[in-house]
Amino acid sequence: MDRAVRYGLSVLVFLFAAATQAEVLAAPIKVGYVNSVALMEQAPQADIAKHALEREFSPREREIRALQQQAQTLQGRLDNGGASMGDTERSTLRQQLDQKMLRIQQMQSDFQDDLNLKKNEALGKLQQAVLQAIKDVAKTNGYQLVLSDGVVYAAPSVDITKLVAERLKQLAKGKQ
Repeated sequence: MDRAVRYGLSVLVFLFAAATQAEVLAAPIKVGYVNSVALMEQAPQADIAKHALEREFSPREREIRALQQQAQTLQGRLDNGGASMGDTERSTLRQQLDQKMLRIQQMQSDFQDDLNLKKNEALGKLQQAVLQAIKDVAKTNGYQLVLSDGVVYAAPSVDITKLVAERLKQLAKGKQ
């Protein structure tokens, strides 16, 4: 009899656990979808970062263009008057041109390295802002799950991209 009671209790515990689990599984889950590519493109933070990069790097870009123009002028002088120049003058001009070209290449390489570094930093900050906005919208609106990349189809009723875009605008206004 003791064995039968234990068996019965075990069955009851199992049935209770299964029923509880079924209730949890039957509870509706609020799911949302965001188009993260669109958010990254439309976020005001992206425009702010782009303008900041332009402000920071445009003086260096102008400097490189000015050096390129000087190199073109030297090359033009060599092309047009090189035959009538003396060997010393032509050699000096060629040397100046070579030095200027090396300087331009070094400046362009440094410029590109610095620009890529700053772009990657800005992209990281933008991704953090987008993620924070998604979390804010999800918590505020009671979403248990928000999907993004790799979704083949999302019905408009679960697409919260616009809500997140609005949150990004609010966050951008708060930082200005």
